Amino acid sequence: MAILRHENNLKQKDIAKVLNVKENTYSKWEKGSNDIPLEKINQLANFYNVNLDYLLGLSNKIEQSQNLKIDYKLICKRLLSLRKENHLTQNKLSDKIGFYQTTYSSFETGVRIPTTYKLLYIVNFYNVSFDYIVGRSDNKDLVLI
Repeated sequence: MAILRHENNLKQKDIAKVLNVKENTYSKWEKGSNDIPLEKINQLANFYNVNLDYLLGLSNKIEQSQNLKIDYKLICKRLLSLRKENHLTQNKLSDKIGFYQTTYSSFETGVRIPTTYKLLYIVNFYNVSFDYIVGRSDNKDLVLI
């Protein structure tokens, strides 16, 4: 996030204003000391006109993706689908990624919205696109140059 901000000659206070948060809140997100909410990371990707995979450092390929939205119902469906494709129970998956089974279950059922960090664990485990998981793309594969 900081690289894009610097490339665009912006200060943390500029981005905080775009995201409608306090400067110290954005600073903590940029440093990685606090988890940035999905809506805010999506807003930031749309502001920079980049894919979430690039913004989160999962891919080194920028794909133009302005004004895309997160589909919360699709997150549930895709999490369930990926788990089943990999022949995992919620218990086995939870053990592998270090979540409580009840926490993971609440993501699949839509009771809770996963945090950005929790989704990063999941996309890294499955080696899939963050944009795919949140419904910004139908391409499951991470695009690397």
